[in-house]
Amino acid sequence: MKKIILILFLYSLTFSISEAQWIQQNSGTNQNLYDIEFINEKTGWAVGDAGVVIKTTDGGANWINVPNPSGQYGGLMWSICPVDSEVVYAVAGYDFIMKTIDGGTNWSVLSGRVPSTTAFKSLYFLNRDTGWFLGTNKVFRTYDGGNTLDSFYAPWFTNFDIHFKNIDTGIFCGTGRVFKTTDRGETWFDTKVPTFGTFHTFQHLAVINNIVWVAAGSDPPIFRSIDFCESWEIIDTLNNNPPSVATCISFSSTLTGWIGGSYGHLYKTTDGGYNWLREETGSDPRLWRSIFSYDDSLVWGAGGAGRLQYTTTGGQTLVGIFFSEELSPDKFELYQNYPNPFNTQTEIKFDLIKSGHYKIEAFDMLGRSVDILFNEFKYAGSYKINFNASDLSSGVYFYKLSSPEVNIIKKFTLVK
Repeated sequence: MKKIILILFLYSLTFSISEAQWIQQNSGTNQNLYDIEFINEKTGWAVGDAGVVIKTTDGGANWINVPNPSGQYGGLMWSICPVDSEVVYAVAGYDFIMKTIDGGTNWSVLSGRVPSTTAFKSLYFLNRDTGWFLGTNKVFRTYDGGNTLDSFYAPWFTNFDIHFKNIDTGIFCGTGRVFKTTDRGETWFDTKVPTFGTFHTFQHLAVINNIVWVAAGSDPPIFRSIDFCESWEIIDTLNNNPPSVATCISFSSTLTGWIGGSYGHLYKTTDGGYNWLREETGSDPRLWRSIFSYDDSLVWGAGGAGRLQYTTTGGQTLVGIFFSEELSPDKFELYQNYPNPFNTQTEIKFDLIKSGHYKIEAFDMLGRSVDILFNEFKYAGSYKINFNASDLSSGVYFYKLSSPEVNIIKKFTLVK
């Protein structure tokens, strides 16, 4: 049988490539980079394996290696926090914390235990003196620039990222959990992210004012809170092929953000996280580990084997789709929603073998329509959508995929 192949080319050549795409920078290292942070348009830092600390003062045109004492403390630099052009803190393995007050010329060691199986993964400072360090089962707090470190229990073993919005209130994320404090880090409580028992790996927080986003590390849903983690919603999953593991997230405003992960995949949203499009970043398959967005246009990313890329235009969407008979669905399919039962938010996947007008509608037990999830033209392919049932009461409902050629019904249960 004659095979039908439709190729929509992956690059838009109507714009200048140098102005549109993500541009590689020379990091000067082939070590994995785990964090990248900037204090302004020109001055930034990145850290990684083997004690690597690099710095730029010209927007990344040149990165210089910064000697530091982390080598004797395991050498794996997890995170860096430049407070200003002079005062910078960084953390690594062996519960190591170091600080410079002269822009990296000299460093002082504030904490370290050799050997140790624990590590500080993240840190956050409100000013030169007041900050927090997030480690394994613990949070250190300082009010005097690290001279005094108060230790408090952090109720989770694998912790990754910490953020404070003021001196009293902060959050940190770990495996499947986001915790919050309202007493300066002395006690922490679980904010109950609706993971439905799945231990997603939350490696980074994105925070704009009181809005918080976290992305799961596998088959990734994106969770958002608009009240600084008092409540949560599931707003999307990344539709990618092959599947990506989300390892980093950054928002520059309430609408614009980026997620990076495996296979070199990078995604962008311009509607607060409800929809994501993959970015054109070339064929580099190395993992993204950290993203820093200075604003909606100027963004840097760092990752595996010294990867550094940046954009001055907000990036470039990967335009184009590849369809073929081998890759297209071979039958109409409406899958069971997940999770099921669910509490207000659930995901529905379906396959279409031909383009046309389709509808998915929800019904109650009496057959009355309670919601139309969509009613529109769709191309042949595989899809997944999110259903928000916050306006419905608890109970058993049905959802139906319909068109002149297909009529498939499934049952789901809403539990509030």
